[in-house]
Amino acid sequence: MDRDTDGDLFLEYRNSDVRSILAEFEEEMDFKIVEASNTLYLIPASGNSLLGFVTKDIREWIASDARLVDAYLFCYISMYIFYLFYGSRNRNPKQREFLRVSKLIEELDRRFAMALENSDHATGLEERYALNFVRVAELWESKQDFEEKGRKTKAGTILIGCRLLERENLLRIVDDDREIRTTRKLDDLMLNYYLSDSRVSEINRLFEGEAGDAQD
Repeated sequence: MDRDTDGDLFLEYRNSDVRSILAEFEEEMDFKIVEASNTLYLIPASGNSLLGFVTKDIREWIASDARLVDAYLFCYISMYIFYLFYGSRNRNPKQREFLRVSKLIEELDRRFAMALENSDHATGLEERYALNFVRVAELWESKQDFEEKGRKTKAGTILIGCRLLERENLLRIVDDDREIRTTRKLDDLMLNYYLSDSRVSEINRLFEGEAGDAQD
């Protein structure tokens, strides 16, 4: 809900009685309301199957025959996109305005190759984050390098995931599917809610740790 288009409702949200009622709904229905840039966002908790996404939803979006590992690959790619956009350690964590799909493929190639080369470290990541990095890396490596946008190609795999994020108004795919940009909604949610100091540190440990341990 935006203040410019729903001014009366936005003011009602500031009413203490309304806030008290909404707080009860938040607890009972497992979501949180976040205010950022004169906009109210409803954010489901990670396990909220009614208002949010579960693994089954992701698999169905990818393809009717998608497996659990396909959903895990989507999650990893999404996490890494967010890291590339918001992984700065400066006061403002956003570090770029756009990301080329070709650059993302290069980065994913490098990271998944490291996971396959250093199986001991990959096993440690699996235990810590409950994500089968080796199987995900093998799936990525099996993708073709052609620029076609089908599911069996690396570019197509990225675009399928990005289209789901685009549908949720989190990303924009521009320049004939060659470039990814964030939306104001994603900026608002990242900078005002998701990227607390502890979350930033955890994300950085995950992705920087992959590279550091593989090089040691």
